[in-house]
Amino acid sequence: MLKKIMALTIALLLVFPSMTLAIANNFNNQGYVEGYFLNSETDVTDEGEMYYTVDIESYEGEVYTIDVMPNANYTIDTIPAVMSDFKPGLEVYASLRGRQIHSLEGYSTANLGYIAPGSKVRNGVVTDIDRDQIKIRMANGEEKTYYLSPATIAQRQGQSVNIDTLYRGDRVRLYFDTDDSEIISRINIEGDSVLIQDMYKGTLNVANAIQDEVVLEDVEVFRNGRWQDHRSTMRVPYNGNNPIYIGGEQIPQHNLQYYRGKTVYMVTNSVFGRESIERMIVQNQYESTFSDKIKDINWYTQAFELNSNRNFTFNDGSIVIRNGRLQDTYALNANSDVLVVADGRGLDRMAGIVYVYNEDINNSNIGQRYLYSGRLDQIIEDRVWLEDYFILNQNEWESFSDTKELFYDNDTSIYDLEDGRFITPKEFVSGDYSMSSTKDHHEDCDRGELKDWYGYVYTDGDRIAAISVQKDMDSLLRQRVTNGIVSSIEDDPTVGWNIVLRNSNDWSNYRSQWMPKNSDLRINIDSAAIIKNGSLIKPQEINSSDRLYVVRDDFRAKVVIVK
Repeated sequence: MLKKIMALTIALLLVFPSMTLAIANNFNNQGYVEGYFLNSETDVTDEGEMYYTVDIESYEGEVYTIDVMPNANYTIDTIPAVMSDFKPGLEVYASLRGRQIHSLEGYSTANLGYIAPGSKVRNGVVTDIDRDQIKIRMANGEEKTYYLSPATIAQRQGQSVNIDTLYRGDRVRLYFDTDDSEIISRINIEGDSVLIQDMYKGTLNVANAIQDEVVLEDVEVFRNGRWQDHRSTMRVPYNGNNPIYIGGEQIPQHNLQYYRGKTVYMVTNSVFGRESIERMIVQNQYESTFSDKIKDINWYTQAFELNSNRNFTFNDGSIVIRNGRLQDTYALNANSDVLVVADGRGLDRMAGIVYVYNEDINNSNIGQRYLYSGRLDQIIEDRVWLEDYFILNQNEWESFSDTKELFYDNDTSIYDLEDGRFITPKEFVSGDYSMSSTKDHHEDCDRGELKDWYGYVYTDGDRIAAISVQKDMDSLLRQRVTNGIVSSIEDDPTVGWNIVLRNSNDWSNYRSQWMPKNSDLRINIDSAAIIKNGSLIKPQEINSSDRLYVVRDDFRAKVVIVK
C-alpha cells in the first residue's frame, strides 16, 4: 500500500512539478477548498452506491484529491449542474463535511447557455412570416423558424421601424440574448427583397461572359397583363452570379452562349440607377399564359392547380413575383390570384413565371393596420369615437352599427380635406370636428351651426396613425380597391395631381379576386388621403415606380397607401 501511495505521489509531482501535493487526509481544516477543478473519477462504495473523487488545485498551488458525497449539491454560477458540467480549469469552491465534499460550486467566466446580449447572430433571407414566427433561409441552405416578442426591436438602415414593414424575401440579421434562445431580441432588415424594375422577353443574340452582359433582340416588356413591343435590341448587364434555368435545370454561365436564338425571359432590378438582370430562364418548349386563382398547392410534388383545373409544376427555376418583389416559391399559397407564364406542351406545363396580383393593407399577418370610415361622434384629448363606422376588410367595406373607440397622440397625422391643410391635435380637439354630447353643442346643432364631420382613419391596432376629415360622407358603395405601379405623376392645371398606374388590378367583390386591367389607369389624387410609412404625405411626394394600394371612386382616389 505504501508503495502505491509513493508511486502516486511521484506521478503527481512529475505532472505538477511546481505544486505541492496534499492527499485527501491532509488538507486544511478550514472546511472548504477553493481553486481550480482538475479532474473527476467515479468509484463505488461497499454498498454499491456510486460516488465521485475529484482533484482540485488550490490557489496556493496545492492539489487535493477528495471524495464527493453521493448526495452532494452541484451548481455553476448558481445554476443547478451535474458533475459532467465541471471542466478542467473551472474555478470551484468545495464545501467540506468531514473529509468529503457535500457542495461543489463552479464559477465560469460566462454563464452556461448565456452570452452577452445580442452576441448570437443569424443571417438569412425571410421565407415565411406567420404572426409571431419568422422563417429564414441561412447561407448553408438550412431553414429555421425564430420567434418575435413584444420586446423585439426592428431596424432598417439604423432607424427603428415597425415589424410589419417586413416582407418575404427581405435579407435580415437576427440578434439573440442567449445562446439557446429562439426569441429574437433585435432584427436588422439589411436590405429589401429584390425589387423588380421590369420583366422582359426576347431572343438571345449574344451572351458575353467577358463583358458580363447579354444582348436580346425583338424585346417585349410585360405591361398590363400582356407582352408589348419594347425595343428591337437591348443590352443588359449580367454578372453571372444569379442562376439561369431551362426546363427546371440550371445552366452554367459559360454554356449560355450555345442557346443563341432561343427565347429567354428575364426580370431586372436597378443597381445604382442601372438596370441589371436578376433572374433569367430559357424557354424550353412553347409558351402559354393563364390568369386565375390558385385552388391548391402540392408541395411534395411541387405542383399547383388553378380554379380552371389547369395544373402546373414549379421548381427552383420558376420566377415568382409578389408585392413587386422577387420571391421564393413558398410565397405562393392557395387563393392567390396569379398570372402564369407556362413552358410546355399539351397538359405538361411548367410554371416559368408566376406573377401574383394580391395586395393588402398589411404586408403580412404580422401587421395590424386597418382603414376605417365613419362619422366623428366625439373627440377628446387623446381619443375619437366613430359612429356607424365601416372597416375595409379583405378589400371590401364592411359596416357596423356601433361606436368604435380609437386613440390618437402628438405623432398622429391629421389632415383637413376642406381647408387642404394639416392640423395639430390641439386644433383637432378644439375645433368643430365632432358632434359632442354636451348641451351647448346640441343647441348649436339645433340652430344649424354645427354639422357632422366624417373621416378616413388609418390605424395601427387601435392607435390612429393618420386621419383625414371632411364634411360630407362619401358613397362607399361606389368605391373600389385598386393596386398598381406608378408609371408617371403630374400636376394637371385643371384637376390637380394625377397619377398613371401600370400593371394595375381592381378587386372584384363579385368574383372575390383581383382582376388585371389591360391598359394604363389614370387616377386623380388631388383630394386623397395619401399615406406612406404611417403618415400623411403630399401628392408630390409619390415617386415613379412606387407600388400603391388605392381606394377610389372611379377617377378620384379617396385613400392612397404607398407600399
